[in-house]
Amino acid sequence: MSIGLRLNEYATTPLYNIKAVVQATGISPSTLRAWERRYNVASPQRSDSGYRLYTERDVAVIRWLKLQVDAGMSISQAVLWLENLVNTAGDMEHTVLPMSSSATTPQDPLNTGNGLRREQNGDIDALQQGLINALISFKEDEAETVIAEAFSMYSVEQVGEKLIMPVLIELGERWHRGELSIIIEHFATNYLIQRMGTLLRFIPNGTGGPLLWVGCAPSELHEVGALLLAIYLRRLGYRVHYLGQNLPIEDFTNEVKRQQPAMLLLSASTIPAAEELAHLTNKLAQLGQGTPVIGFGGQIFNRRPDLRANIVGTYLGASAQEAVQHIDELLLDKNRQAKKPPETKS
Repeated sequence: MSIGLRLNEYATTPLYNIKAVVQATGISPSTLRAWERRYNVASPQRSDSGYRLYTERDVAVIRWLKLQVDAGMSISQAVLWLENLVNTAGDMEHTVLPMSSSATTPQDPLNTGNGLRREQNGDIDALQQGLINALISFKEDEAETVIAEAFSMYSVEQVGEKLIMPVLIELGERWHRGELSIIIEHFATNYLIQRMGTLLRFIPNGTGGPLLWVGCAPSELHEVGALLLAIYLRRLGYRVHYLGQNLPIEDFTNEVKRQQPAMLLLSASTIPAAEELAHLTNKLAQLGQGTPVIGFGGQIFNRRPDLRANIVGTYLGASAQEAVQHIDELLLDKNRQAKKPPETKS
């Protein structure tokens, strides 16, 4: 059952010192100061003695942000969500923060193997249907409300795998059956791409370690799967450059030579895109010793496993979340190979 935290119900009189806020929210003083400095999550006033004083509304917002972080969001994502809610409401006074009485955290002992609580399967079904209904009706505000509700209950990865991708697939299938116009399908797809793109921009990129390039095969225009993969990898601390859709073979190969990324992660969802990806990976393989590790995936390789043999590289699995596990293994193998002493001729 959804519960809304109505900020106009909280007093704005500055009464609480930082010690009281820490006790009320469970956040550390250093984290609270960092959030204030980097994200302006609260603007405490000063008492006559110079002590910082917070309002009841400040405490409610800080507690809500901490709940989102505990549930798997980064603080930048949680702050972005808060800003979107305030902008939609018009001001802080009329903002309602989505809450869930059944919200799960990564430490929840009722989590099942797929990361969702057993009793929340019905919630996901309802969220999927709500998002579909909003998108096919061109109701962006309703779509944003559904996505915000999903983020209050699930981690970013769970929202991507259990809400965003299934909704996209369902809308595509309805279009193929003639139940939706191509205009609706384009609107829905572009809305979700923009929403996930905003999320990617607010996730700090890794500053060290191997460089990973993520993008789509030549002629491939469906980029949400690749976009989600880039989001998941950045959340794990990887250094990721997201290159987008329809990567041209010659230019891409030339940039790989110059930039020398450690790994290329490429997606295709149609047979023509898979064929173009085969051409691209074969050309990359001709780079010889400088060839990055290549991983690939996408809906077409899930439906047509026989096409995987045409690609030079490693199939990463049926989903972006599954791909992350394979990427870890491939990087470990690459490191082990790099550390092997060169073979000597007898």
